Amino acid sequence: MKRLLTLLLCAALGHAAADRADPEFVGFSPDGRYAALAQSGAQEGSGSVYTELWVVDSAKNSLLERFYSQSDENPSAGQGNVINRQVFNKAAPALKRLGISDTRPGTVVWKRTPQDLRARPSSPDVFPASVPGRPNMPAAQTYPVEFGGKLWLFRLAQLPFGPSKECPPSGKSPGFSRGLMLSVTSSPKPGTEVTTTLQEDSRVPASRRCTFHYELAEVRVQGDFMALTVAVYSTSGFEANTDIRYMLVTARRPDR
Repeated sequence: MKRLLTLLLCAALGHAAADRADPEFVGFSPDGRYAALAQSGAQEGSGSVYTELWVVDSAKNSLLERFYSQSDENPSAGQGNVINRQVFNKAAPALKRLGISDTRPGTVVWKRTPQDLRARPSSPDVFPASVPGRPNMPAAQTYPVEFGGKLWLFRLAQLPFGPSKECPPSGKSPGFSRGLMLSVTSSPKPGTEVTTTLQEDSRVPASRRCTFHYELAEVRVQGDFMALTVAVYSTSGFEANTDIRYMLVTARRPDR
């Protein structure tokens, strides 16, 4: 049923450009060591529909394989279905080899729909610059998640990487790129507290070069591992419209 709903969404995207991708957690391997996430959407302006799928090593939080397909501009009705099938067919051998299946979605322990935001990443009235050329960052976001009688406290912070002429401007200044730092604090034993860094960008990759905001969207667990879906907000177009895409951050569970 879920795959059917995804295909129906892709069909709708063939008629209307959208700037919010639709994420789909593809599944875990039996022990959770491997996971996969897909997203589908339509590019603003051209209307081209696309599907992207990542296969990730949960223990290393590293990308193993990426599959992508995109239609031409102004696609015909139903083209989203075709693109979606193409990507899943390409990924099928890798998913089978690693044992990743939609029959193993894991357990969703926390979920929230990311909010819509208008991009004004370098505007001084939003984040006054304490250092020239570097606006202040928004406060770190915290997400308390209860699971198995224990509390996991996720902390998501934005990292400044300076202005980029490649990013749509905010006012008279170039847009800023921001990186991601994500950690979790837990108490594996009474009276103890351990903080683990799940991801800390040393640079902004090309796929996120104009990102101005991140939000946690979902936490799943399977076996000894967890997979976090993160919403990625980027600026695009002359008017700095907001695109929302997704990424997967994986790690061992804090209690394992």
